[in-house]
Amino acid sequence: MAVVPTDFYRHENLVRKSIQIPSSQHKELKALAVELESSLGDVVETIMELMRQDNYQQLKAAVVQKRERALSSLNHSLDEAYTYLGSIPDTLEDARFFFDAGHEGMVA
Repeated sequence: MAVVPTDFYRHENLVRKSIQIPSSQHKELKALAVELESSLGDVVETIMELMRQDNYQQLKAAVVQKRERALSSLNHSLDEAYTYLGSIPDTLEDARFFFDAGHEGMVA
């Protein structure tokens, strides 16, 4: 996680802004800044301003779509795991016992 200062001050407020960006996206944004011959702060601030102008609708739709893909993949993996465990009754009963025991331990 990297903290990226946007390197600008708002009028009389003189408040420095910063945001946290995961390291993988930080590298991509840094490369984009180099390509655009700009500062990382300017790139991030411009992206944020463009999203504000669009009223965040495209961003919101993209985030929802990404979450749905992740959940769909997770549900598929869980279904496969449950099907596998269900094919082995003893393993399923053992898993259920340990899950219930662990759950009781957390609640107590």
